[in-house]
Amino acid sequence: MSKQDPAIKYPGQRAAMDGNTAVIMCERESSDAAGAYPITPSTQMGEYWAEAAAQGHVNVSGRPLIFIEPEGEHAAAAVTAGLAMTGLRAANFSSGQGIAYMHESLYAAVGKRLTYVLNMACRAMTKHALNVHAGHDDYHCVDDTGFFQLFAKDVQSVADLNLIAHRVAELSLNPGICAQDGFLTSHVIESMRMPERELIKEYLGDPADIIDSPTPAQRMVFGEKRRRIPEVYDLDFPAMIGVVQNQDSYAQGVAAQRPFYFDHVADLTDQAMEEYHALTGRRYRRVRGYRMDDAEYVILGQGSMILQAEAVADYLRETRKLKVGVVNLTMYRPFPGDLLGAILQGRQGVAV
Repeated sequence: MSKQDPAIKYPGQRAAMDGNTAVIMCERESSDAAGAYPITPSTQMGEYWAEAAAQGHVNVSGRPLIFIEPEGEHAAAAVTAGLAMTGLRAANFSSGQGIAYMHESLYAAVGKRLTYVLNMACRAMTKHALNVHAGHDDYHCVDDTGFFQLFAKDVQSVADLNLIAHRVAELSLNPGICAQDGFLTSHVIESMRMPERELIKEYLGDPADIIDSPTPAQRMVFGEKRRRIPEVYDLDFPAMIGVVQNQDSYAQGVAAQRPFYFDHVADLTDQAMEEYHALTGRRYRRVRGYRMDDAEYVILGQGSMILQAEAVADYLRETRKLKVGVVNLTMYRPFPGDLLGAILQGRQGVAV
């Protein structure tokens, strides 16, 4: 691994681990609670969380972990939402059909402005035959729910994007997905730098911290300041949740989510990624290019194929003198059309 700049406050601790372990090594320090139902290839994430909770592990906020294993993925998503509604930093872990089973409840998590992160080790959906190996069917079957969506290319970015996802969710009051390729990242051991407990504590803070409300819409609802993770269920300040609305009120409420909440996600993601870079020296962007300065041909993708595509670009440049670059679509929702348009402009060919 490259030598770290001594000026970097949190360079990370050298380690070798797989993607599932990397997620839990971050989640067990940052989060308070998880509702999870094991499913391949995310099983280890739920198992490792349950083990840490059983051992009485205490996170950076000084609280022991809470683990609830419901009967089925749909129930797990509902439990995770309920935990988030009480003001806890919450997480869930799932894949494949598990994501399809919880699809309906994801819309409600967005509509209630919850802040939990759904960690996915992506796999193909069963079609003509059962397949538990890598595919992006589950990642894209929930594109319409309103979750923001990040996709890691390797074990290092899984750990880092998990923390960034929590930061974005809590700034924007919008739940998010942090995805990795099943088996190809989730079960592959790679060299990486594990984020320190001290970094996690400084970067994410405590769910009960009082912070400045980041957007005009939030200031309208909460005032100038709010709890980092709002308590939707608060017996001292009872609120009406999950009401029935007729067409006019319902349509207005659904439409209002975009300008008042979702449209802020991209800018808040840029902010969270820059804050992370300042602390760790590791830079992430919603769209990231490799050897794109003079590229005539581009390979565009997401996930673990990016590492292979970068090697292909190097090989084709060296052996065939083809000016090939790679574009990593780190964020899929909100779709970064502005950044993609700029980085692809003028190229001779793009393979997606």
